[in-house]
Amino acid sequence: MNGRSGLLRLLVCACAATSLACSIANAGNLIPASVPLTPVVQFPGTTGYIAPDYDARRAMLHSVYIPPIEIFLAPDSPYKGIEPEQMAELTTAFSNALRENVLKTANVVDTPQPDSMILHIALTDVRLTRRSLRLRDLTPIGAAIDGAKRVAGVSKVSLTTLTVQAIGVAPDSDIALFAINNPPPPGSAEPEPVRLDQVPALLEKKAERLRAAFTAIREQH
Repeated sequence: MNGRSGLLRLLVCACAATSLACSIANAGNLIPASVPLTPVVQFPGTTGYIAPDYDARRAMLHSVYIPPIEIFLAPDSPYKGIEPEQMAELTTAFSNALRENVLKTANVVDTPQPDSMILHIALTDVRLTRRSLRLRDLTPIGAAIDGAKRVAGVSKVSLTTLTVQAIGVAPDSDIALFAINNPPPPGSAEPEPVRLDQVPALLEKKAERLRAAFTAIREQH
Protein backbone atom coordinates (compact mmCIF):
# COMPACT_ATOMS: atom_id res chain seq x y z
CA MET A 1 0.00 0.00 0.00
CA ASN A 2 1.61 3.23 -1.19
CA GLY A 3 0.46 6.80 -1.50
CA ARG A 4 -2.74 8.58 -0.73
CA SER A 5 -4.91 6.31 -2.87
CA GLY A 6 -3.73 3.29 -0.91
CA LEU A 7 -4.45 5.04 2.37
CA LEU A 8 -7.93 5.99 1.24
CA ARG A 9 -8.68 2.42 0.19
CA LEU A 10 -7.44 1.24 3.57
CA LEU A 11 -9.80 3.55 5.44
CA VAL A 12 -12.90 3.52 3.28
CA CYS A 13 -14.59 0.52 4.97
CA ALA A 14 -17.40 1.71 7.22
CA CYS A 15 -19.45 0.69 10.20
CA ALA A 16 -22.96 2.00 9.64
CA ALA A 17 -23.38 2.57 13.35
CA THR A 18 -21.72 5.98 13.12
CA SER A 19 -20.89 8.72 10.68
CA LEU A 20 -17.29 8.37 11.91
CA ALA A 21 -17.01 5.00 10.22
CA CYS A 22 -14.50 2.38 11.25
CA SER A 23 -13.23 -1.01 10.19
CA ILE A 24 -11.15 -3.65 11.87
CA ALA A 25 -8.24 -5.74 10.66
CA ASN A 26 -6.22 -8.55 12.17
CA ALA A 27 -2.89 -6.76 11.94
CA GLY A 28 -1.18 -3.99 10.07
CA ASN A 29 0.07 -0.46 9.95
CA LEU A 30 -1.35 2.77 8.64
CA ILE A 31 1.97 4.33 7.65
CA PRO A 32 3.45 3.06 4.37
CA ALA A 33 6.91 1.51 4.59
CA SER A 34 8.16 4.14 2.14
CA VAL A 35 7.79 6.91 4.75
CA PRO A 36 11.26 7.45 6.35
CA LEU A 37 10.41 7.37 10.06
CA THR A 38 13.15 8.30 12.52
CA PRO A 39 13.26 8.09 16.34
CA VAL A 40 11.79 10.98 18.31
CA VAL A 41 14.31 11.71 21.06
CA GLN A 42 11.83 13.06 23.60
CA PHE A 43 9.52 10.04 23.23
CA PRO A 44 11.43 6.72 23.40
CA GLY A 45 9.86 4.17 21.09
CA THR A 46 8.07 6.81 19.02
CA THR A 47 9.11 7.40 15.42
CA GLY A 48 8.09 10.20 13.11
CA TYR A 49 8.59 12.07 9.88
CA ILE A 50 7.96 15.63 8.74
CA ALA A 51 8.44 16.92 5.20
CA PRO A 52 11.34 19.36 4.76
CA ASP A 53 8.91 21.86 3.24
CA TYR A 54 6.13 21.13 5.75
CA ASP A 55 5.52 24.75 6.76
CA ALA A 56 5.16 25.97 3.18
CA ARG A 57 2.89 23.11 2.16
CA ARG A 58 0.80 23.29 5.33
CA ALA A 59 0.28 27.05 4.85
CA MET A 60 -1.59 26.28 1.64
CA LEU A 61 -4.09 24.04 3.45
CA HIS A 62 -6.79 25.82 5.44
CA SER A 63 -8.83 22.95 6.86
CA VAL A 64 -8.40 19.44 8.27
CA TYR A 65 -10.42 16.37 7.34
CA ILE A 66 -10.28 13.17 9.41
CA PRO A 67 -11.29 10.09 7.37
CA PRO A 68 -12.71 6.99 9.08
CA ILE A 69 -10.45 5.84 11.91
CA GLU A 70 -9.31 2.25 11.62
CA ILE A 71 -8.63 -0.30 14.35
CA PHE A 72 -5.94 -2.96 13.87
CA LEU A 73 -6.17 -5.89 16.27
CA ALA A 74 -2.87 -7.47 17.29
CA PRO A 75 -2.61 -11.10 16.08
CA ASP A 76 -2.18 -12.27 19.69
CA SER A 77 -5.11 -10.29 21.09
CA PRO A 78 -6.78 -12.60 23.64
CA TYR A 79 -10.22 -11.41 22.47
CA LYS A 80 -11.16 -10.56 18.90
CA GLY A 81 -14.94 -10.37 19.08
CA ILE A 82 -15.32 -6.61 19.34
CA GLU A 83 -18.75 -5.46 18.14
CA PRO A 84 -19.31 -2.71 15.52
CA GLU A 85 -20.96 -0.54 18.18
CA GLN A 86 -17.90 -0.90 20.41
CA MET A 87 -15.57 -0.04 17.53
CA ALA A 88 -17.69 3.01 16.76
CA GLU A 89 -17.50 4.12 20.39
CA LEU A 90 -13.69 3.84 20.35
CA THR A 91 -13.22 5.73 17.10
CA THR A 92 -15.79 8.37 18.01
CA ALA A 93 -14.14 8.90 21.40
CA PHE A 94 -10.71 9.33 19.82
CA SER A 95 -11.99 11.63 17.09
CA ASN A 96 -13.69 13.77 19.73
CA ALA A 97 -10.48 13.88 21.78
CA LEU A 98 -8.55 15.02 18.71
CA ARG A 99 -11.08 17.72 17.87
CA GLU A 100 -11.37 19.02 21.44
CA ASN A 101 -7.78 18.76 22.64
CA VAL A 102 -5.49 18.67 19.60
CA LEU A 103 -7.31 20.39 16.73
CA LYS A 104 -9.37 22.85 18.75
CA THR A 105 -7.98 25.83 16.82
CA ALA A 106 -8.10 24.10 13.43
CA ASN A 107 -10.91 24.28 10.89
CA VAL A 108 -12.03 20.62 11.02
CA VAL A 109 -14.47 19.81 8.21
CA ASP A 110 -16.88 16.90 7.81
CA THR A 111 -16.11 16.44 4.11
CA PRO A 112 -12.72 16.92 2.43
CA GLN A 113 -12.19 20.24 0.69
CA PRO A 114 -9.65 21.19 -2.00
CA ASP A 115 -7.63 22.95 0.71
CA SER A 116 -7.92 20.19 3.35
CA MET A 117 -5.07 18.34 4.97
CA ILE A 118 -6.22 14.73 5.15
CA LEU A 119 -5.35 13.42 8.62
CA HIS A 120 -5.45 9.62 8.68
CA ILE A 121 -5.55 7.99 12.13
CA ALA A 122 -5.36 4.35 13.18
CA LEU A 123 -5.35 2.54 16.51
CA THR A 124 -2.93 -0.33 15.97
CA ASP A 125 -1.54 -3.22 18.01
CA VAL A 126 -4.87 -3.30 19.87
CA ARG A 127 -5.20 -6.07 22.43
CA LEU A 128 -8.51 -6.83 24.09
CA THR A 129 -9.62 -9.16 26.85
CA ARG A 130 -13.09 -10.24 27.89
CA ARG A 131 -14.15 -11.10 31.42
CA SER A 132 -14.66 -14.82 31.67
CA LEU A 133 -17.90 -16.39 32.87
CA ARG A 134 -18.07 -16.80 36.62
CA LEU A 135 -20.20 -19.15 38.68
CA ARG A 136 -21.91 -16.14 40.25
CA ASP A 137 -23.09 -15.13 36.80
CA LEU A 138 -25.25 -18.25 36.68
CA THR A 139 -27.16 -17.36 39.85
CA PRO A 140 -30.26 -15.13 39.91
CA ILE A 141 -28.32 -12.47 41.81
CA GLY A 142 -25.45 -12.67 39.36
CA ALA A 143 -27.82 -12.38 36.41
CA ALA A 144 -29.45 -9.33 37.99
CA ILE A 145 -26.07 -7.67 38.58
CA ASP A 146 -25.02 -8.46 35.04
CA GLY A 147 -28.24 -6.98 33.69
CA ALA A 148 -27.79 -3.81 35.74
CA LYS A 149 -24.24 -3.42 34.45
CA ARG A 150 -25.42 -3.79 30.87
CA VAL A 151 -28.01 -1.09 31.39
CA ALA A 152 -25.33 1.15 32.95
CA GLY A 153 -23.04 0.57 29.96
CA VAL A 154 -20.38 -1.39 31.88
CA SER A 155 -18.45 -3.43 29.34
CA LYS A 156 -17.14 -6.97 29.79
CA VAL A 157 -14.43 -6.19 27.22
CA SER A 158 -11.25 -4.41 28.29
CA LEU A 159 -8.40 -2.81 26.38
CA THR A 160 -4.83 -3.68 27.38
CA THR A 161 -2.62 -2.08 24.69
CA LEU A 162 -2.83 0.17 21.67
CA THR A 163 -0.54 2.27 19.51
CA VAL A 164 -1.64 5.46 17.77
CA GLN A 165 -0.50 6.07 14.21
CA ALA A 166 -1.16 9.23 12.22
CA ILE A 167 -0.24 10.50 8.77
CA GLY A 168 -1.14 13.79 7.15
CA VAL A 169 -1.25 14.28 3.38
CA ALA A 170 -2.38 17.02 1.04
CA PRO A 171 -5.44 16.19 -1.09
CA ASP A 172 -3.47 16.45 -4.34
CA SER A 173 -0.26 14.71 -3.31
CA ASP A 174 0.99 11.19 -2.56
CA ILE A 175 3.80 12.55 -0.38
CA ALA A 176 3.31 12.64 3.40
CA LEU A 177 3.38 15.99 5.15
CA PHE A 178 4.09 14.19 8.42
CA ALA A 179 3.71 10.78 10.04
CA ILE A 180 3.81 9.56 13.63
CA ASN A 181 4.01 6.07 15.11
CA ASN A 182 3.34 6.64 18.81
CA PRO A 183 3.37 3.43 20.89
CA PRO A 184 3.54 3.22 24.68
CA PRO A 185 7.08 3.83 26.00
CA PRO A 186 9.25 0.68 25.80
CA GLY A 187 9.85 -1.04 29.10
CA SER A 188 6.86 0.61 30.72
CA ALA A 189 4.91 -1.42 33.23
CA GLU A 190 2.20 -3.66 31.80
CA PRO A 191 -0.91 -1.49 31.94
CA GLU A 192 -3.99 -2.50 33.84
CA PRO A 193 -6.84 -3.44 31.50
CA VAL A 194 -9.25 -0.57 30.87
CA ARG A 195 -12.90 -1.38 30.28
CA LEU A 196 -14.14 -0.14 26.94
CA ASP A 197 -16.66 2.15 28.64
CA GLN A 198 -13.73 3.77 30.48
CA VAL A 199 -11.50 4.11 27.39
CA PRO A 200 -12.53 7.68 26.38
CA ALA A 201 -10.49 9.12 29.27
CA LEU A 202 -7.48 7.04 28.16
CA LEU A 203 -7.87 8.20 24.56
CA GLU A 204 -7.79 11.82 25.67
CA LYS A 205 -4.31 11.15 27.07
CA LYS A 206 -3.32 9.36 23.84
CA ALA A 207 -4.49 12.35 21.79
CA GLU A 208 -2.49 14.74 23.93
CA ARG A 209 0.60 12.51 23.64
CA LEU A 210 0.15 12.50 19.86
CA ARG A 211 0.07 16.30 19.86
CA ALA A 212 3.20 16.47 22.02
CA ALA A 213 4.99 13.98 19.76
CA PHE A 214 4.14 16.08 16.70
CA THR A 215 5.54 19.18 18.41
CA ALA A 216 8.73 17.29 19.25
CA ILE A 217 9.11 16.11 15.64
CA ARG A 218 8.83 19.68 14.36
CA GLU A 219 11.38 20.94 16.86
CA GLN A 220 13.73 18.04 16.14
CA HIS A 221 13.79 18.83 12.43
